[in-house]
Amino acid sequence: MIGGAADIDICKIPLSNDTIHRRIKDVSENIEQNTAKTLANSNFALQVDETTNITGNAQLIAFVRFIHENDIINQFLCCRELPDFTTGKHIFQVISSYLEEIKVSWKSCIGICIDGAPAMTGHLKGFVAHVKELNEDILVTHCFLHREALVTKFLPSNLKIVLEQCVKMVNYIKASPLKSRLFSKLCQAMEAKYESLLLHTEVLATVLFQQDNARPHVVRIVQRLFVKHQIELLPWSTRSPDLSPIENLWSMVVQRFT
Repeated sequence: MIGGAADIDICKIPLSNDTIHRRIKDVSENIEQNTAKTLANSNFALQVDETTNITGNAQLIAFVRFIHENDIINQFLCCRELPDFTTGKHIFQVISSYLEEIKVSWKSCIGICIDGAPAMTGHLKGFVAHVKELNEDILVTHCFLHREALVTKFLPSNLKIVLEQCVKMVNYIKASPLKSRLFSKLCQAMEAKYESLLLHTEVLATVLFQQDNARPHVVRIVQRLFVKHQIELLPWSTRSPDLSPIENLWSMVVQRFT
């Protein structure tokens, strides 16, 4: 398409794992340095949240919002592991140490958005309380997505019925990969702006049910149970129990106790 000479030049580009790793690291460091320079000379707002990944490690994620050349910039700031506890004090220490690394002061922070968890909002030992000791003028806001989730728990009966019906329809479609694909095709035919749905669940969004598609797991009564309790399934190929972690775990247990 672009000629043989260009093809030869492209083939000369090194694509080894070490080279790609080094380039990604260089690009990441460059973005971090540019962001640090911008934050050092402007006010900014932080959005901070703590979560636990699938390995059980506590991760702290921070996003930053600032104005650069008359544009509002929303950008990922950092992701740090919480080695011990997830209290407000430890969260504050992790964020403060990172700001010290990039030489940014809490005095330039004008706002913090949090999820309303006790570790964040505690008046004495919460993350916000520690931050206000350094900058008492910081404006604290509660994430609007969390506020909307709280509102849905106290809806009037007439509105709650409508919401519950919508949730049932969404989960009915999401319970089956085939139904999800057909729904996507329908949206494409209608020239809709969006073509997929998000599963509505009361449990953590990172929790998935994994099974090997054995017959007892795919019968209608079990599938209806998944839909009723809003359980999202991990897509899994059929007839592949050897890929399931729990299948390999049984052999380890047998070796340990025999």
